[in-house]
Amino acid sequence: MLPTEEDVAPHMAQFIAMLDAAFESYRSEDGLPANLRDAVQATPRHSFVHRFRVGSGPLLDLQDDPARHLPTIYSDEVMRHVDADGASLPSTNSQPSFVLWLLHMLDLRPGQRVLEIGSGSGWLAAVMAHLVGSEGHVTGIEIIPELAAQSRTDLAALGLANVTILTQDGTTGHSAGAPFDRVMITAGTWDVPPVLFHQVADHGHVLVPIELRGTGGCQVTLLRRTGAHFVAGRSIAGWFVPLIGTGQERTGIHRTLENLPFWAEIAAMPTGRFKLPLGVAQDGHDGSAMREFRAFLGRTELGFAVFEGDALKDARTPKMAGTFGLVDETAKAVALCTSGELIGYGGCAAIRRLARAFARWAAFGLPGMAAFGLEVWRIEAAPPATNWRWVERRDETALVWSLRPDATAWRSLLDDVEAGPTGPDPSSGRIGDYTHPPNG
Repeated sequence: MLPTEEDVAPHMAQFIAMLDAAFESYRSEDGLPANLRDAVQATPRHSFVHRFRVGSGPLLDLQDDPARHLPTIYSDEVMRHVDADGASLPSTNSQPSFVLWLLHMLDLRPGQRVLEIGSGSGWLAAVMAHLVGSEGHVTGIEIIPELAAQSRTDLAALGLANVTILTQDGTTGHSAGAPFDRVMITAGTWDVPPVLFHQVADHGHVLVPIELRGTGGCQVTLLRRTGAHFVAGRSIAGWFVPLIGTGQERTGIHRTLENLPFWAEIAAMPTGRFKLPLGVAQDGHDGSAMREFRAFLGRTELGFAVFEGDALKDARTPKMAGTFGLVDETAKAVALCTSGELIGYGGCAAIRRLARAFARWAAFGLPGMAAFGLEVWRIEAAPPATNWRWVERRDETALVWSLRPDATAWRSLLDDVEAGPTGPDPSSGRIGDYTHPPNG
């Protein structure tokens, strides 16, 4: 037996109040905007949730006891979808306040054509359908057949005719529906699908969680198509299940030392150890500064790696959880950075590169994510790297990172630096008395 409107009404009211408070915490002075409020109220969440788990909790089935599960469904919980046998699927019904805030960032308007890659239960596609109205259209793509089929049934039950759900690899997009004014990808993305370069309208927007090397999370970024590339605007940290499909093979980041072809030659004794206590707490754990350095390496160094495996338990390399660094295949050298130390193996090539990268990051003023601008290009069209611009190649696309013009403006306050009100000239590659070679 499905819940009645009377059953749902108090939970929907609490749900809206919770969303208001969440949006205020995101600095939306008026809470949930009126258009989103109307769309959410017209899209009962329980219509798209059938069998699910919250975290690692027990299997919950709406059909068994509808009233008992409504408080969970109309909460701010992430719900993991399960298959007919109760096994978890690689898809979630995302935290409502967060995913609706992202939808607010995307700024859907009546009459727009929208593509959602990773449509899951279809709940968010239904909210989008209300936002774009009868003159607009939403195309959802879901790679898991049972989810796609269920969402089509649920959308039809609500009478939403301006939504189409396709069962396919989302990275291929939907050329028949292009060009799209807005695209939302609701899964962690390694390679921004290259089809978007010709399926998104010029000046159209793409909201995509881009997986970052070295952080274990995503930078959920609003991209605007500008001719042949995308330019990043607002962004927010987040976590999503990984996008499945072409170009999403996340290779080369996590390395096991003992699987390196030359590790047996160099493992016997470190060739250099140096203290680097930046951001290390008294308990030996890395702090936020070291995490930012790790993220900087992930954007700027081709040989960056996160290390794992039994070799890290060696007595000569204590406290190696979360160890990162560089691999220099040509020099057969490895540099590790962990808990206040730089450790080199196989000569000095890798550890010198790591030290130079640290010096470069320090000279820039220890910039965090907010200090970097981002553009997304097809690899063959990406601009060249410079002293202030780094090209991170993925599969078919490249992330082009650059320090924002005002990121080092503070250096103009130093007596020994000649700089105008916006800091040193980024094209010079020089910061005070320190000049670094491009890309280390």
